[in-house]
Amino acid sequence: MERKPDTKLAWLAGAGTLLAVLACYGTLAVVGGLSLLGISLVIHEGAWAAAISLFAIIALAGIGLGYRRHRVVGPLASGAIGTALVLWAMVVSYDRIVEVVGFIALVTGAAWDWRVKRRP
Repeated sequence: MERKPDTKLAWLAGAGTLLAVLACYGTLAVVGGLSLLGISLVIHEGAWAAAISLFAIIALAGIGLGYRRHRVVGPLASGAIGTALVLWAMVVSYDRIVEVVGFIALVTGAAWDWRVKRRP
């Protein structure tokens, strides 16, 4: 039997992670698609980076809430490393590899947290 999370915010880690990834790569896809149609769209890079950073922090907060319930440190460590790398790429020095590795670690942490929360 599958155990349901105790908290009403169990969705926060997954939603934050999904929004961070969509804010980054979804925006790129939309701008690229519009460019193919001959429509030019300018995105304020600071606002874009701020949105991605905010969603990554929200995802980490959700993973932290999951840790309070299951006490497995792996998802929190993975999420923290991922968030730190994403923030580094957004705020300090942009590097595509750092960004991608950060998102992979963040997605891994959120998925791991989700799995651990549903373990009997």
